[in-house]
Amino acid sequence: MDTFTLFSTEHFWFIGGGFLAVFAFIIIAAFLPRYRFAQVSALIILIIKVSELSYRHFYFGEPIKGLLPLHLCNLTLIFALLMMFTKSPSLFQVTYYWSLGAIFAILTPDVKYSFPHPLTLSFYITHFYLIFAAIYGVIFFEFKPTFRGWVDSFVFLNVLAVIIFFINSNLGTNYLYVNRIPDFTSPLDHFGKWPYYIAVVEGIYLILTYAIYFPFRRKTFRYSTKYF
Repeated sequence: MDTFTLFSTEHFWFIGGGFLAVFAFIIIAAFLPRYRFAQVSALIILIIKVSELSYRHFYFGEPIKGLLPLHLCNLTLIFALLMMFTKSPSLFQVTYYWSLGAIFAILTPDVKYSFPHPLTLSFYITHFYLIFAAIYGVIFFEFKPTFRGWVDSFVFLNVLAVIIFFINSNLGTNYLYVNRIPDFTSPLDHFGKWPYYIAVVEGIYLILTYAIYFPFRRKTFRYSTKYF
């Protein structure tokens, strides 16, 4: 099995194909029962993710402590699936703002194997689903990102980061990369040593998430009381 190469032709095919698939499924969803489509899609993604984790544990022998859903994209996936199942506006706020992390994961993926390895396919399918779910919530559930959602999602993420820091310390893991810089190539390599890179990431997070809130800012007060 060939290894995956960052920024290779294959990598760009995954990126282009993934965004094209998101666009295609948004178009398809417009012609189907929207809530049912959301539920079915969430169920399919849940099956894919559970299959991936089972494969990693039973075939590769990865320990359970390394498969916990405590990285940002896995946490976001939980909220995204629940949002698609329940049509919850509060869960949408978290999904929308945290889904930005999927873009960085797609650009600098932590994958080892080339197409069509099931782990690589699962990685891209589940990460692009986060983007799909965020867009789906805006278009079909008619949810709108709010300023309060921006603030709450940031505070919630930091509370989880503190908890996960202590979990990492006990398990020897590095979920959310709050204990050390990841072992693979990532943008964090350029943000300084621990804990300085965390402060840089926090600043970038606030700027970028506010940027994706900005187009909806005029409707903040209209939706904030409705969705919280």
